[in-house]
Amino acid sequence: MTLLTVVWSLLGWFSILGYLLVAVLVLLRLWKPQRQPLPLLNYISLITITCHLLYLVEGILVNRLRLDTPETLAVILGWLIAIGSLWQWWIRKIEAQLGILFPLSAILLTFGIFEEPTQLPPELRRDILVVHVTLMMVGYLMLMFSFGTAVVHLLTLWLLKNKRPLALLDKFPPLEVTEQLTSKLVLLGFPMLTLGMVVGVFWARLMGRSALDDPKVIFSILTGSIFAIYLHARFVRKWEAYILHWLIVVGFISLLVTFFAVRHTLATGEF
Repeated sequence: MTLLTVVWSLLGWFSILGYLLVAVLVLLRLWKPQRQPLPLLNYISLITITCHLLYLVEGILVNRLRLDTPETLAVILGWLIAIGSLWQWWIRKIEAQLGILFPLSAILLTFGIFEEPTQLPPELRRDILVVHVTLMMVGYLMLMFSFGTAVVHLLTLWLLKNKRPLALLDKFPPLEVTEQLTSKLVLLGFPMLTLGMVVGVFWARLMGRSALDDPKVIFSILTGSIFAIYLHARFVRKWEAYILHWLIVVGFISLLVTFFAVRHTLATGEF
């Protein structure tokens, strides 16, 4: 094992531990509202995200990570989620997002590190693959952010219902903010997910296969249907916010199952 490989592995592990450390510190601050802001929290977050970026860049440069595999996409997605969570903390003061989404970044990075790289057949159309993957990744990213804001909204509702101390409520944004932000994120993510699936169906037909033969397509349709129900219930049926945000949580669980547990037989060439 070369020194470069050791450094590369350490960057990945430092990133995972850093995400989990920040999440624990944030959750402790939310649980103990009298705690003063941690000056190091910002620096730990920035160092962790930088280590993650270095892990990604070094892996691509030495060809340990290939941009056309789900494992590398998980690493990229985890980094983008971390960046977005930090931005929401800085701009919108939604600190709870770090405690909710940083562990997700750690999970995605762990998946990218330990999962066996997917072997793609050489005859696969790489141009369509790039379009498909880009659309799906943008959709996944927005919908994962919507999960974070939905959980913050549900936590705020729980705190109000149980009459928790005002010092704790002050650490959460107003309900109107999280409700509107969740809707906007789904409105951005759902069309991207849908377009990605349409490109995937077109991709399958070019390869002479039915997209419905791929279990990942089936689960993607299921996931998209959940978010479509949310949009219909939110803007047409005007359901209660409590139920709407639980729909987001259910959709997020379906999204994780689709991403982590279901194999993409079309991409891998398995028949």
